[in-house]
Amino acid sequence: MSFVKYPAFAASLFVVLSGCTEFGTYYKEGVTKSELNIDRGQCNSAAAAAYPPRIVTDWWPIYDGNGRIVGQRPEQYDINEGARHSAVRSCMAEKGYEKVQIPYCKDEQLGENHYAKIEVAPELSPSICGLRTEDGGRVLIDLSKPISSKSSG
Repeated sequence: MSFVKYPAFAASLFVVLSGCTEFGTYYKEGVTKSELNIDRGQCNSAAAAAYPPRIVTDWWPIYDGNGRIVGQRPEQYDINEGARHSAVRSCMAEKGYEKVQIPYCKDEQLGENHYAKIEVAPELSPSICGLRTEDGGRVLIDLSKPISSKSSG
């Protein structure tokens, strides 16, 4: 298969693969995860109040092999979704957050060391990376501050 012939496939593959190396999040130095969640919840609530869901239905034709319309299929979507997302981004920016990409830690970076999760968002640096938790969440660690070696623990 040539990716040149299938640019949409190549683009979606890139998105899937890049999702494995970093994650996007709102970030503000000095806040805890709880404070971030509270601020994001306030912004989500305000945006939902300003731009409630407004579901519309479009009808798309279904064609037969001869190009004749033989039916229709409905497609529903929320026309306020984009405005809600924009309102959340603006609200978070007003609260001092920025949208950042944080890399996931690589096995070779971790080596034989254990790290404590970071409780308060530090200044971002190349030594800050994310780890996936068993429940599907993420925590940040600082590679420059190992707490012990795996071989000693």
